[in-house]
Amino acid sequence: MGNFFEDLVHQAMDATMEDDDQRALKAKFHKLKREVINDVRDIFPHGQITPPTLGIKGIRVKLPPKDPNDTSGPDPPGFSSTSAIPDVINIFNTYVQNELPTYLIYVPDKRLVGRNEVKRMFRKDVALITEEDIHSRLVVLKESCHTVERQDAIRDIVKDTVKFAVLSHRWLDSGEPTFYDILKSFRPYGYEKLVKFCEKAGEFGCRLAWSDTCCINKDSSTELEEAIRSMFKWYRDAHICIAYLSDTTSIDDLHKDVWFTRGWTLQELLAPWRMKFYVGNWQPLTRDLNDKENFEVIAALSRATRIPLDDLRHFRPGIRNVHEKMMWASTRTTTRIEDEAYSLIGIFDVSMMVAYGEGKRAFYRLMEAIIRKCEEWQIFAWAGTSSSDSAAFPDSPRGYRPLDSVDSNDALLPSTVWRGDRNIAMTKRGLEIKVLLVDLSEQEATVHEKIGTKDVQTDAYSSYTAGVVDYWCYDTSGDGILQPEQEHLCVLLRPDPHNPYAGWRKITTPNLVTIRTESKLRRTLTPVWL
Repeated sequence: MGNFFEDLVHQAMDATMEDDDQRALKAKFHKLKREVINDVRDIFPHGQITPPTLGIKGIRVKLPPKDPNDTSGPDPPGFSSTSAIPDVINIFNTYVQNELPTYLIYVPDKRLVGRNEVKRMFRKDVALITEEDIHSRLVVLKESCHTVERQDAIRDIVKDTVKFAVLSHRWLDSGEPTFYDILKSFRPYGYEKLVKFCEKAGEFGCRLAWSDTCCINKDSSTELEEAIRSMFKWYRDAHICIAYLSDTTSIDDLHKDVWFTRGWTLQELLAPWRMKFYVGNWQPLTRDLNDKENFEVIAALSRATRIPLDDLRHFRPGIRNVHEKMMWASTRTTTRIEDEAYSLIGIFDVSMMVAYGEGKRAFYRLMEAIIRKCEEWQIFAWAGTSSSDSAAFPDSPRGYRPLDSVDSNDALLPSTVWRGDRNIAMTKRGLEIKVLLVDLSEQEATVHEKIGTKDVQTDAYSSYTAGVVDYWCYDTSGDGILQPEQEHLCVLLRPDPHNPYAGWRKITTPNLVTIRTESKLRRTLTPVWL
């Protein structure tokens, strides 16, 4: 009867509804059906026959076969959830509801589970955590950090109990399993990769797994935004990140894999503490459990990405070294323009709304969020096309160019010396920054362009004014200093004929522009708005 009713509903939908509406309603129907089955299983774990005294023909409740590894069923004899430690239950509920992905794959049977179902699955495991377990974990944690507390130990145990694996991979051109495919138990093209991922996740002791292709309900703007803004944290909190490099056969050709050219895989490389790489046909790249502890692998990753070894092993998100991080992203591409910015949200640890359809404005908003906290002059080390919203920012990470390391002719600089404006701010007039102005027509300095790896002297910009952004400050007098024969990064400026109140207008150049002076130059700094 159940199958007949289900077929009848599907036929009615096929005859009366558009494809998109059908897909959404069918997904809800299947989800509701699964939830009902789970609830019935909890109430009637072995099926039940109605008493004959009711005068009703006996009906046997028949349930789908249950995986033997699923612990979400009835409690074993002698078990009582009331014996659980209250602090453990509170931390467990908070962790699952706020820090786990919205949907995960239950590895044994490859089905989607929500946060509430995860709670049911692991409630017995969590209830078995004892005070002795907490004390033992606290002793271990205090060996590396003396400030940890009991709550930290509980959370650490909970994370180990509800551990999940994440997948990092290059999407197939012909498609990947979607959220609705897995929800409806379809097996489309690309499903085999998901099966292999779950198989490897199970080998690491994970009953839960997460893949960006099928664990995000992209029809829900709220769920999509939560996923994008939380993705870095999910990769960081995962027990293991399983990276599949389909174009790789060994460490020697690792750098050739297309995986290194994708925008989202940058955070998937940096965020996890533990990674396991698999190459063609899902062969392990090494015999190690964590390839981030294999020096040969890390060295190959560093050569392929130009990311320092320490950052590959122990990356900390934030707005330090903005220029360097933008350089890492400058060689990568994304299918959607907005993802050039969204894929960097976690790396810079900033918050911004997700709004597909805004195009390149997304990167401008990312730069706005970064500049609110940034004190680094290197953020101006870019060239090429500027954002249509502000001449102060490039229109994508590809605008950033390599920059020589800072050098100084003054070998005995006091610790109070700093370089550039530390109070850059966004205002209604644009980005406000103090620069040291040098009129290039007066030939006080030689001008150089950084073309590739070469510095080429040029006279092409003699009609402009250089706004030096990396001058030296030795005190709070409001003056900046240029050291002789030292390279200084600048932006090219000219009076703005259309807006006399703005004062200066930034000129776009195809390459970075630097200047050098023959003698020490000291001048009062000038605020400009870009």
